[in-house]
Amino acid sequence: MKQYKVKSKGSFASKFVLITMLGCFSSFSVANAEPLYSKGDWLFGLNAAKVFTNETLDSISAGGAPIPGAGVNITDDTTLSFDVSYFLNSSVALNFFGGLPASANLAGSGSLAGLPVGETEYGPAVLSLQYHFSTNSSVSPYVGAGIARILFLEEQGDALADFDLKDAWAPAVQVGMRYQMSDNWFANADIRYTPFETDISGTLGGAPVRGKVSVDPTILNIGVAYRF
Repeated sequence: MKQYKVKSKGSFASKFVLITMLGCFSSFSVANAEPLYSKGDWLFGLNAAKVFTNETLDSISAGGAPIPGAGVNITDDTTLSFDVSYFLNSSVALNFFGGLPASANLAGSGSLAGLPVGETEYGPAVLSLQYHFSTNSSVSPYVGAGIARILFLEEQGDALADFDLKDAWAPAVQVGMRYQMSDNWFANADIRYTPFETDISGTLGGAPVRGKVSVDPTILNIGVAYRF
């Protein structure tokens, strides 16, 4: 028996940026456009990152018995992210994305309302292949897709003793744009999406607790990048 709790939180900003980016994609003229990048270019980016999460408690049990009507809430967070890109040619780049771990508090909802489950630090390590569009301007939109490893660090249980979250693999997609401010400096904005599932375990009053949570994190990044 599965119990579900979906929470949609403040992702308006990320949706607005995404719509704006897609509008820019459709308006650029690429005829005879000069590329902003060359084969062998390295770019290092540093960003302020806002992590928005939507979560679903797929299943939860205590002592082997399902807990009806249970849900979970996971808090959003703000942190710093970085990424490194290597250009295979003027349009295609390999990109690695990471950052300072975000903090998240997990709390029960529904029949578990008011139960502080625990807290953790977590973050994705993402390897992607990006395609950068050439335009007749200083703006370079791009898209990317790859794979992410979601890492959970320093889990601390509250009501749940021996609190543990399992690391997970996830697909990763992104859309973004850079604006060339000088020869080697760029402003950057992008949105990354890395949906994943993780297993929760621990004990509650001596009874073993097992559960599975689906998380849909959207990461909004705004910052600068330097070309080497």
